[in-house]
Formats: sequence, C-alpha cells, structure tokens
Amino acid sequence: MKSIIARLRLLRRSEAEERMEDEMRFHLEMETEKLIREGVSPAEARRRARVAFGGVEGHKEAMRDGRTFAWMGTLSLDARLGLRLLVRHRGLALIGGFAMATAIAVGSVTFEALSQVLRGTLPLDEGDRVVAVHWFSDSTESAERQVLHDFAEWRGGLRTVRELAAFRTVEHNLMSVAGDPLPVAVAEMTASGFRVARTPPLLGRYLVPEDERPGAPAVVVIGHEAWRTRFAADPRIVGRTVRLGSTPHVVAGVMPEGFRFPYDHQYWVPLRESPLAHARLEGPWLYVFGRLAPGASLAEARAELATVGRRTAAAHPGMYDRLRLTAIPFTYDQMDLQSPTMRLALRAVQLLVGGLLVVVAVNLAVLLYARTVSRLGEIAVRSALGASRRRILAQLFMEALAHSVLGALVGLVVANGVLRMTRRWIAAAGGGNGLPFWVDLRLSPATVAYALALAAVAAFIMGVLPGLKATGDGMQANLRELRSGPRLGPVWSGLIVAQVAFAMAVLPPAVYAVWQIMRMETAKIGFAPDEFVVGQVELGEPPAGLDSAGVAARNASRRTALMARLAAEPGVTAVALASFVPGLDEPTQDVEIDGAAGPQQGASAIRTTPELFGTYGARIAEGRALAEGDADAVVVNRTFVRRHLGNRGAVGQRLRYRKADGPGRWYEIVGVVEDFPAVPLVITSANGVANVYHAALPGDVPDPTLSVRLRGGIPAGFVRRVQRLGVEVDPELQLGVRPLAEVYASVRSFSRFMSWALALVTGSVLLLSAAGIYALMSFTVVQRTREIGIRTALGAQPRRIVASIFAPVGRRLAVGVAIGGVLAGGITAGAGVSMGRAAPLMAAVCAIMLGVGLLAVLGPARRGLRIQPMEALREA
Repeated sequence: MKSIIARLRLLRRSEAEERMEDEMRFHLEMETEKLIREGVSPAEARRRARVAFGGVEGHKEAMRDGRTFAWMGTLSLDARLGLRLLVRHRGLALIGGFAMATAIAVGSVTFEALSQVLRGTLPLDEGDRVVAVHWFSDSTESAERQVLHDFAEWRGGLRTVRELAAFRTVEHNLMSVAGDPLPVAVAEMTASGFRVARTPPLLGRYLVPEDERPGAPAVVVIGHEAWRTRFAADPRIVGRTVRLGSTPHVVAGVMPEGFRFPYDHQYWVPLRESPLAHARLEGPWLYVFGRLAPGASLAEARAELATVGRRTAAAHPGMYDRLRLTAIPFTYDQMDLQSPTMRLALRAVQLLVGGLLVVVAVNLAVLLYARTVSRLGEIAVRSALGASRRRILAQLFMEALAHSVLGALVGLVVANGVLRMTRRWIAAAGGGNGLPFWVDLRLSPATVAYALALAAVAAFIMGVLPGLKATGDGMQANLRELRSGPRLGPVWSGLIVAQVAFAMAVLPPAVYAVWQIMRMETAKIGFAPDEFVVGQVELGEPPAGLDSAGVAARNASRRTALMARLAAEPGVTAVALASFVPGLDEPTQDVEIDGAAGPQQGASAIRTTPELFGTYGARIAEGRALAEGDADAVVVNRTFVRRHLGNRGAVGQRLRYRKADGPGRWYEIVGVVEDFPAVPLVITSANGVANVYHAALPGDVPDPTLSVRLRGGIPAGFVRRVQRLGVEVDPELQLGVRPLAEVYASVRSFSRFMSWALALVTGSVLLLSAAGIYALMSFTVVQRTREIGIRTALGAQPRRIVASIFAPVGRRLAVGVAIGGVLAGGITAGAGVSMGRAAPLMAAVCAIMLGVGLLAVLGPARRGLRIQPMEALREA
C-alpha cells in the first residue's frame, strides 16, 4: 500500500520535481566530495562535477519524458500555456476563432445533413434489412414506378425478399366534425407494409390483407400525432367513422408515437389497385419494398432480382430492354438516391466541405508561422537545454489546439442553431414535420466527433507544420539567425500568393450573391402580397372507368366552377389559374428565336388563364395581353426581351422550344409584360427569369396554382372559406391555400439564412486573408530592418530602399491577384453573371488585397528608415 501511495504521490508534478532536484543534487555533491578528497579545490571540484554530470536541464527533460504518466503533466502544462497565449494574443485568437468557428459550423451542418440523407438504416427493428425493389434505368438514372403488374408477380415469388409491400401517397380532404376540410397526405399501402415495419399498434389493429379486397369496408389507421391533435386523443376512437373526401372510413387503429412509416405519414388506407385495370408499365406510381429473408444478403437479393428481370424482359420483348431489376436500401429509394453516381457525388461533397477547414487551417498556419518564427530564439534555447524536437512540436500542437478547440466549440453551437432554424423552416414550408421520419436534423455524437477530429487536424496543420520547419535541420542556423534574422522561404511566399488568389477567387461571387439577396429583401415587388391567397388545386383520383376525355372534362368543370364561386365571394377582385406562383418559378425550357443562331438557354413556359396579368396588376409594356383562344400566340416578360432579344422589339418575333425529340412548333410573340414581381424571390434566379406565357382554359392548366386577390387584405377565416368552397364544388377537391405574404416570407427566410451563411464565410475569408497577408508581409519587413539601417548608414537613398522593400511585396500581390482574377472570372461566368457586373466587385476586392498588403509593409518600412545607422552597425 505504501508503495502504491508513493507512486501516486509521484504523479503530482511538484513532488516529482522536488525528488528529481534532490536526486541530481545528491549525485553532484557526491562527485564534488570525491574530487575534494583527491585534492581539488571546492570551486574547481564543483565545476568538474557539473562537467562530468553533463547538462542538468537535459537530464531533467529526459527524466520527465520517462516518468510514468509524465505526458499528463506535460499535457496540462502545454494546455495552460496555450490558453495564456490565447489571452496574450487576443487579436489572433479572435480572428482564428472566428474563422475556425465558421468553418466548423459549415462543415458540421453539411456533415450532419448529408449523413442523414445517406443513412441506409431505418430506425425500426432490423431496419437495415428493409429494401426497395424497382426497375432501374441506367440511361436516365431513375426508377420506373408504374409497376403494378410486376408487383403482383413478385409477391410471393421472391426467395430473398419477404413481406413484399407497396405504397403510394395520395391527397384527401379530412373532414372535421364542424365540416371544415383539412388536406392531408394519406399512404395507400398494402397490409404487408405494416408487417415490414414490425411496429404493433397503440390502439386497435393495423391493416390486414382482408382490407385490400374489393368491396371490403373502408378503414383507416391513424398516427399518434393525428390522434392527439385532430381527435383530442380520444381513447374510443377505434370504430368511429371519419370522412376522407367523400368516403367514410372506419378507424381501425392508432399507431404509437413516432411511427410515421413509410415516409412522413399519419393516415394509412389499404391499397386496392387491380393489375387487370392497367397494362404493363402503366397505372399508378408505386414504391415497392420488403425485408431481406433471414440469412439472405443484399447481394443475393440483387442476384435473384437480376435473374427475374432477365426472365421478364425475355417474356415481353421491347418493354423492359432499358431496365434492370434491382434492390437498394429503402432510405436511398425514398431520398431519390437510386443512382450510385449520385451517392458518390454526395460523399465527395461531404469530403470537400470538410476540406474547407483545411483551407482555414492553412491560413491560420500562415498567421501562426510568423509567431513561431518570432519565437525561434526561445525554441533554439530550449533545444540546447535538452528539450527534444518531439517535446517542442507537442507544445506547438497544444497551443494550436487551444485555438482550434475554441473555434470548434463555438462552431458547434452555431451549427446547432442553424439545424434548429432549418427544422423550423422546413416545417413551415412543407407543413407538419416535412422530413422523412428517419431524418433527425440535430447534432449527433458522430458529428461532434467529426468536428473535434477536424479541430485536431487543423491544430496539426497550424502548429506542427510550421514547427517542423522551424525545428528542422536549420535549428542551429536559427540560433545564428537570432542576430541576422530568418527569411521566408519559397513555401511561405507561395502561401502569400495562394492566399491572395483564393480571396480574389472567392470573394467577388460571394459578395455578389449577398448583394443580390439584400436587393431581393429590400426591393419593391410591384403589388401587395398581403392581398393575395395562393395554393395548389388538387383533384382526387377520378372514378374508375373514366377515360382521358372524361378526366379532362371533370377537371375543367370543377376548376371553372371553383373560379366562379370564388369570384362571387365578397371582397374578391380577381381570380386566376396558372402553372406557377409569381416570383418562385425557374427556367425549365430551352428556346430558339426565329432567325437567331442556335438554341438559347433558359426560359420558363407558363400556362395560365388570361386573367393572370390583371389579377396581379402587371402592365403590358408592348403589344397586347393574352386572350382566350391564343393557341399560337404568346406573351413574354421584360427579362425575356432583355436576355434573348437584346432589348429589340419583341412583338412579331417567333420562338419555339427545343426538346429531346426535336424542336417544337413556332409561337408568335404578341405582347411584352413587365416582370411581376419586379424582382425574383428565389436566390437561384437572382438575375431574373425569362417567362413565356401561354393562354389556357382552366381545365388545361397543368398543376394549377390558384391566385385570389382581395380588396384591402385577407379577412379572418378566408383561407378556411376557400377550402370549404372547394369541398362544396367537389369533396375530392383539395386546396392547400396560404396567404401569398406567408409564402414569400418563408422563401425570404431561407434567403436570409443563406445571406447570413454567405456573409459569415465571406467575412472569415476576407479577415483571414487580410490578417495573413499583414502578418507575413510585416514579418518580412521586420526581418530586414537591420539591412535597411545598414544601407541607410552606407548612404543609400530612402527612395531606393523603399522601392526595394515594396518590389517583392508587390510581385507577390500581383501574382496572387492575377491568378485569383482568372479564377473569379471563371466562377462568375459559370454562375451566369456578366463581366460588366462582376468587374466592379473584382476591382474592389483587388484594391482591398493590395491595400492590406501595402499597409502591412508601410509601417515596418517607416520604422526601418528611422533606425539610427550606428545602432544598426552595432547590431550587425
């Protein structure tokens, strides 16, 4: 026990140091006494004893390194030293911490988001064995979903995939007791889907095979959240009847909290599609999935499916030639990651974003190198006293680690806030949770570990790499250079050039994007969005047996009736249907102008009822507006004229769309309308969208969006009133309407989020670049101070001395600016920004970089010119 206590006491640094001092003193005294007994004088004996013993400090370092758990004490000492340096160099700590926090925040958010997207396991019992089965086209890199016939053949016929199930998502109006409709997403799923999930119901039962039979009573299973929020957690809900659209459904059961399988569902009804009602590769879109059989691997399932696929293709020549049957993890199928190329691309993005921190670390290494070089004397003395190179590098690593860990902690806090904002934004934009049930955008332990690992890598780059250079073969030379001053090598000169080039390449596009977002935030859009209600118009599944003409007539009659009912409402001044929400569209078509050379990129083809321009008060700048029956006439907006016609007269010109199967028919431009809204609201369309408007009847507008304008604002309860009107026209008519101002606010909140993110990244890049250039330039000139003084003493002209100082600095800056300018030009051109718009920004960034570099030289150069020649000669 006494031995153990003694060993533990040795762990205390103070006691260990005392014991080490005592032991060394004992050895020195013994040697001294021996020499005195041999007749040597006491003073000479002590000197000879010290010479014979060797370097005391070296023995101390060796004993410290060899002590049990000595590294803990050393680690603690280095950590305290690192924290003291942070306090002493507050400016460097702030700059480095800000840049590191920004890089860690960006890297952590990206890592967490992509990890969730690339997650291959469901949070269910053996969730990694749930797989999706589909036909996959390698040419289009997409899955074929019209597989009702194939699904019927696969059920029960596969050896490696069991409990094969299918589902699709449909929209229904859930009717409340008060009669208010609520559009909800419903999963039409086979009963086997619940067996795949292996989650027992909270109340009642889930779907069973008998529910799928034609003529069986309509039943619905509801989720815990819907049960709690829509039915007040009624414990007697099972057996009650609720209406989905026009069909009453009996509640069969309630699923437990958190169950939202297969995507983000709260309502489940049986899938009752008959394969006989559709031809092969026709019918409803379905997602097919199942569980790997016990003992079967995913590779074995793919092998069996490939065999089944070849057999099916042989039985139906020409139908499946471009498809192959395969299986992938269920989550990949739901996240549209069927293509291995896409998954590899996302992995690459994850890796590259992590590389952002490496860039920041290299910038900080530039800063820290100047400080490390200024401590060469201290390092050389420590080395001479016995400190090993490993010990010195460990100390430099710990000092850098203090920087990076501080930044990592702040970055993780910021990342957590960003993820929380993202969850709110997605929920507000999509309603409900808005995410797949297996996606949880919160900081996971893996992401925290990832951030700390990045911090350690950054510390290595910041501390060890400069330390390796400073403590390398030139250590003895460094001792000599304590008087003459070390010089920057080609590596660090290259870093200055790279830093300037990087700033020049990144800053102009980033500043331009931030400026565009600010312009979108502050510009007037030309109409009052708080007077509008907009929303998608969805008509449920047509009755069985209705042909395409009947479906078209049904759509036309319901939409026309809806517009008429809305127009008759008090306060409503205009109603229109269009295939877009103004301000939220993006280019989807390639167009060709008659007489112009080649196809031109980027236009949005919009089908709308003629009332659209009047509804939004859009001014016709040239020609006329759309009219009913305009089959071959179109109206274009101002951006289209500017981008595709060079502001030439548009009326009378002809255009057509370029499609994969060849050019379409010609359309004549009969009018030009001013952009509405006056500025785009989507960041990816910040330069405006070229629109082509086609007249259409209400029944011919694809994916119609309803626009209702009211006089003096939206009265309370009007949104519910619109939904009730839709149900009165047809119980299957779902209207997901919202105030337009709310839609714009949601879009703008995302833009603001992007603006803040870009501003942070831009600010950190600019700050780091400026500080790095300043530190190295200033260091370079400081090292030449004595040379400047000597040249002054020898009679050199100040003008020539100043020129000799500025010349190398100017060369480095010029090379960096030139390289960065070329890169920035390529980036801005790739983003569709004209050189005329990008040039002022590039010039401004160039001026900032040059100004910072020259200012860094100016102060030290002035101090050098003021040095007294005699003082310089004494130091030489």
